Amino acid sequence: MKKRYVLKNKRRFTLFAAVILTLVFALVFAPASYGDKTVSYQKIQVKKGDTLWGIAEKYNQRGDIREYIYQLKKINNLKDSSINQGSLLVIPIGS
Repeated sequence: MKKRYVLKNKRRFTLFAAVILTLVFALVFAPASYGDKTVSYQKIQVKKGDTLWGIAEKYNQRGDIREYIYQLKKINNLKDSSINQGSLLVIPIGS
């Protein structure tokens, strides 16, 4: 006849179970809390009187507007903040 295991330290077992459950919960639900961070792009044509600051105010959904202007300049290979009427700009949407 086999000897049955007797739980000797219930507090240690409870702590171990709580740690395991917390780790499982974190691994399962943590990636879902970050959400989808895909960025889509839209092309716009610069109109008379448009500035990068004005375009950034219109299309920036959150965050620092200066960071958004930096992204605009980087995506569109602009050396400075001057843009010409009629040129096309690629605008990140949802960043």
